[in-house]
Amino acid sequence: MRNRKPASVARGGFTMPEVLIASAIATVVAAGLLTVFVWVGHQATLCAKIAWSQNEAMKTSSQIMMYVRNAKEIVTNDVSQGTWVQLRFGDGSAARLVYSNDMPRLRDGRIYLVRSNGTELIVARGLTEIQNSSGYTTPVFTKTRDNSLRIAYRVAEPASSGARDANDGPYAAAVRFAVALRNFDPSR
Repeated sequence: MRNRKPASVARGGFTMPEVLIASAIATVVAAGLLTVFVWVGHQATLCAKIAWSQNEAMKTSSQIMMYVRNAKEIVTNDVSQGTWVQLRFGDGSAARLVYSNDMPRLRDGRIYLVRSNGTELIVARGLTEIQNSSGYTTPVFTKTRDNSLRIAYRVAEPASSGARDANDGPYAAAVRFAVALRNFDPSR
């Protein structure tokens, strides 16, 4: 009698080709999952920055509109660069809306309301002027008629350093609106 192995004997392990194929498939699946995870993280960050910029744009534009609408007269404005406008209010007081982008802290633009008794910050950090298609900046304040202003600026979430990111195009909010003086007296 011969010793024969029964046909149903189980193997003790995997062959080398099986291990290599399984490792390759696992590596491809893990790389795909990691790529999706990183992409989702970037998209979530981008969405948060877009939401912040849009919220800040709505909040700041309503504050600026409130001041301009309550003005009685546009006294004068910067016609060369459009960075400020002087307003007179119903009580006789005057104030100046000023856009400032301090050079030592580049891309840290702000809009202030400057009154005789001090300075009040209206718009948070992260403002810049809007560039047209030729690369030139458009004025922030433009007097369109005796009783109305056109206002344009960009808002982007400041980086952790406090200044604006250099590549904020995908999430910056461009704000453009016109506002008329509610208390304007056309007979003056």
